[in-house]
Amino acid sequence: MERFLTLFITSLCIAPLFFFVFAGVFFSMHKGSGEGSLGVAYFGTWFGFLISFFGFFLVWWLAQRFVTGTYLRYLQIFDGAALIGWVVVYLIWSEDQPKTLNYPDHRPELDVEVRFTKSYLNGAAIDSLVEFQYIGQDFESLQPMHVREEGNWMILPWGTTPLEVNKWQLRVFVRNYTVDFQLKLPKRPQESTAWSDWVKPAAEQQQEPLPDILTQSMALRYRFRLVPHGSL
Repeated sequence: MERFLTLFITSLCIAPLFFFVFAGVFFSMHKGSGEGSLGVAYFGTWFGFLISFFGFFLVWWLAQRFVTGTYLRYLQIFDGAALIGWVVVYLIWSEDQPKTLNYPDHRPELDVEVRFTKSYLNGAAIDSLVEFQYIGQDFESLQPMHVREEGNWMILPWGTTPLEVNKWQLRVFVRNYTVDFQLKLPKRPQESTAWSDWVKPAAEQQQEPLPDILTQSMALRYRFRLVPHGSL
């Protein structure tokens, strides 16, 4: 029984490596090939599972044939290390997965305000130049009727009901530019937060460099709220 469990765990720990190796090679070979991406994804995934299934029995056969005597103890040490490794991999993977924002008696709200200098707007309406995108939202509300003026700034409010969150990333489209913001909020907030400070676009968070005139003329702040059901 001990030998059976040892070989089973060994095969189970190594089999996924066959999938990752095959999938990595397969997808790298078809990257940018112009072929149907959905078909490539299905084939690579399901054939990868088939390869890993074959790998499970291949490892079982090799271990059954060649691992004997004291080598079985070494294999058990390997099994323990491999299991710990896969647990660590799973924890890292699960931490990076989107978390559902589901609260029993409240709904989550993300309030955002973006501001631009009047000189940058050059007379244009701020709501005509700006669009927001938060992946994982349910309902969004652009509030042009609440646009306000503070000194040299024009401020546009925006809000959304986030259903899930991964990294609290907000994207703002300004004219022909895409501006990304990393919001510093807990993975799953347990209470409402105060307004953040006004933050300017950070160069390291952008996919492409932004012109200085934009980064110097724009700022954004945000807050997270838990609103009782039935309240506005």
